[in-house]
Amino acid sequence: MTTDLSTLLNKSDLCAHLSLSPRAIENMVKAKAFPPPVRIGKHVYWSVTAVQQWQQRLFAAQEAWTPGWSQGC
Repeated sequence: MTTDLSTLLNKSDLCAHLSLSPRAIENMVKAKAFPPPVRIGKHVYWSVTAVQQWQQRLFAAQEAWTPGWSQGC
């Protein structure tokens, strides 16, 4: 399998994409709540696909939610 570099996010791009700080990303990785990066030389990268899958899992419960009442607003 080959990964096109355009499908990778460095830490700066990832932080901007998720509106999170670098420390928040590091803490989530350490807590195993976020996919770990791949190190290439001195830099770390995340696959866009892995980040999208994480987002889908994160929002799955919200998307499956239905109101507990039978009438609208």
